[in-house]
Amino acid sequence: MQIGKIHSWKKVIAQIILLALPTVMLACYLLWNANRFYNILQNQWILQGSYFAAGILLATVFYSFRFRFFTTTLVLGLLYYGVYKLLGSFSVGEFDAFFVSVQFMLFAVLFTVGWITGFGFSRSRYYTIFWSVFLLAVQIVIISKTSDYKAANMIGAFAPVLAYAFYIIFTAELIRNMNEDETSFGWFITKRLLGFGVVVLALLLAVLSIFQTDFKAIEKEWGNAEGKYDPNKGSGGESMTKTNKDGSVSNNDQTKLTSSLHKGKRLVFVAKLDNFFEGGTAPNPLYFTAYYYTKFDTLTQAFEIDSLMPDNDLFRPNPSKIPLYFAKKDSAVIKNTHATIARKVVNAEVYKVLLSPDEFIAPSTAFFCQPIPVPNEYKDQYKSAYRAKMWVSDLNSAYFIYNPAGNESLEQFQEQRFQALRSVTSYTGVDKKLLDYYTYMPSNTDYDSLRQLAKRITANAVTPIDKMIAIRDYFLSKDEFDQPLFKYSDNPGIPGIPSASKLNYFLFENRKGYCAYFAGATLFMLRALGIPSRVAAGFLTIDRSSKNPGWYWFYEDQAHAWVQVFFPGYGWIDFDTTVPDVNTQQAPQPDETPPLNMQDAYFVADGTVTSIDTITKKLQLKVSKLLFHDKDYETANPEQTMLDVSLATVSKDTGVVTLGTIKKGMHITTASYAEILKNITASEQDSLSDVIKKLHQPIPVDQIKIIDPENEKLQKKKEAAANETPTDWLQLMWILLGTIAACTAVAFLLPWCIWLYYDAKARNATEVKAQAFNRYTAAMFYLHVLGYSRQGKGPVEFAVAIDQQFNTSFVAFNNVYQQLKYSTVPLTAKQAGVIEGFYTPFIQSVKTKVPLKTRATAFLNIYNTISYFAQSKK
Repeated sequence: MQIGKIHSWKKVIAQIILLALPTVMLACYLLWNANRFYNILQNQWILQGSYFAAGILLATVFYSFRFRFFTTTLVLGLLYYGVYKLLGSFSVGEFDAFFVSVQFMLFAVLFTVGWITGFGFSRSRYYTIFWSVFLLAVQIVIISKTSDYKAANMIGAFAPVLAYAFYIIFTAELIRNMNEDETSFGWFITKRLLGFGVVVLALLLAVLSIFQTDFKAIEKEWGNAEGKYDPNKGSGGESMTKTNKDGSVSNNDQTKLTSSLHKGKRLVFVAKLDNFFEGGTAPNPLYFTAYYYTKFDTLTQAFEIDSLMPDNDLFRPNPSKIPLYFAKKDSAVIKNTHATIARKVVNAEVYKVLLSPDEFIAPSTAFFCQPIPVPNEYKDQYKSAYRAKMWVSDLNSAYFIYNPAGNESLEQFQEQRFQALRSVTSYTGVDKKLLDYYTYMPSNTDYDSLRQLAKRITANAVTPIDKMIAIRDYFLSKDEFDQPLFKYSDNPGIPGIPSASKLNYFLFENRKGYCAYFAGATLFMLRALGIPSRVAAGFLTIDRSSKNPGWYWFYEDQAHAWVQVFFPGYGWIDFDTTVPDVNTQQAPQPDETPPLNMQDAYFVADGTVTSIDTITKKLQLKVSKLLFHDKDYETANPEQTMLDVSLATVSKDTGVVTLGTIKKGMHITTASYAEILKNITASEQDSLSDVIKKLHQPIPVDQIKIIDPENEKLQKKKEAAANETPTDWLQLMWILLGTIAACTAVAFLLPWCIWLYYDAKARNATEVKAQAFNRYTAAMFYLHVLGYSRQGKGPVEFAVAIDQQFNTSFVAFNNVYQQLKYSTVPLTAKQAGVIEGFYTPFIQSVKTKVPLKTRATAFLNIYNTISYFAQSKK
């Protein structure tokens, strides 16, 4: 007995070409993406794609015949079971059996998904909707596995799936309603798909452009654009530092209150700090500051920098862009500290190991940066170096700052500092703008309990410093069992409710956290009391060196956050309320020798390379800035100079490079320690040109530093990123749901929008032929959407059926329309009157017969609209 067919071969071929093959291509793309994140797939996406392709192609052909789905699928399942047992009998060894079973499982799953999809395309009208939603869900899961949340990547990942979803729904309906007897079937399909492609492209561009800002917010919130992943720390969680793409380390420009903190053990930089206690022998260490966090995002619960903070006293030069031995200074930051009491200038030298070339870090408040060369014998250890000058408070000291935790000698030492600060009793006379900014708190109820706590624990304190001490002592207090009330923890956990305040959870429930928790809680309690404060981020300083006093080693696990409090006259003073971390082992004791015996350069020239000869080791430089015996010279008309580079060491901020790296047009700085330059002097009246003429050329140079233009671009990106506002982590879900909802809304509103367009054209046409065409089109579309389709009927037969159903004059109108369409005979006045008087009564009659609820439901059915454009218009 011959099995009957449901679809003709023409329709089956159309389903294979227009439905199955695009689906296979998208499935291969999704499998390729999934293979990057799931080890079980073993990166065999082509083979896996062939499993799916076999299933969908076989099912499309198979179900064009009258086979039942459940019966045949049951047979397929039994066949799987039989093959599985057969494979088990041939496998040798437990490992081989497991491997083969996993491979067969992948085949069975992918082939079955393809098989079901082939059936759905062949037999089910609504399967394409389920299938599209399923693919979107799969893509969401795959994207959630990546750590590279970039706007372009997310848009690129979802755009193909969204476009496919629109395409597959439209094309399936197009094939379902195809007229197989149409002579120009190929052109019929092509023109509709081209038109549909233009519409979908426009919709996708509109939807994705609307949400592009939110995608970029996700990139800022979750993205790895600045290399937050550190192989030594693993992925996930928060870190006080970040690893850049070039492997260097920078401080994070924000710190979040998260459930875990990752710490590395690598050496970041070494510093020499010329700050000693009275007598000049005992070193007085200072915390090194990178950023001030003055904003708090209540959605992401993150402390952030604010470039618009009033009286900005943060000095942030890019050392990699400053010529060697030349200096960048900013005296405005000194003025913005409002500090005139007990201040002095302190010098520091920073030698970078992993610290990023464009990163500047120094004790606060820095105002001067001068790149210096690394001695040749240390170039393997240190990539670059700079000098810094700071306007430092006599009251600031790591010993003063750090939480004493019961150390009596340290408490006595700190008391001298506190006694001086007790002279500040109020903030009368402080600029209102500064005071309002640095005492701002969120107004929601989460912070009311925090305000009450601050008032309770400082009830007996009078001056601002005593209130600060009371808060510090609260973190050092003990519970009823004589155990520490607060503990340090890199894994403090998170509240049970995702949106709950993590600071409240830290203060009132688990009482465990890392430095950002202690600093953040201190900040808001101080602000609740009207005391201006901010969070500082950088590195805490530990004096480990007994051989070389004043030298300090800074490791990743010393990245830290603490609080600065403003005192009129004294400026910003550091306080650290973080309790000691007794469970974590500190970074290893440094055993390297610091870079000593730095040479003074007699000649430093900055300019552009005009020629380089690597054979004769001669370099011609167009000099625009000159430093000669520590005196600056600069000119608007650069002077050509010949340099002898035969003994020169060439470096970039990333380390030592060869002479061949230097190219014409590069910006470089050269330095010379040659003794022949020692006794050559220049007068006060000499210009740069005069100095050059006094020197014997070629001038021997010992150091060449290439100023890399890429660092400037990275710095600009960094500054731009710092001003972006991060978004809530839940934003990802809402954006994805919003995108799907927007596309769905557009799809459901599309029939109504098309109808409004046709109706407007029908009512506004003035010329008779245009009136006839527009009114016929609008009437046919309206009837089709309401469910009254021609379904292969001729124009007259269909018009008669409509007149019988709705008591209209469609037959008379149709006769005139057909004459106007196919005949050149002019219309009579009576026929023109039929055209003129048809449309409005016709629409009204249909509305009278079809209830509003039925009309509304019909217009929400997108398939009716798709089938109208898919059907033959003959």
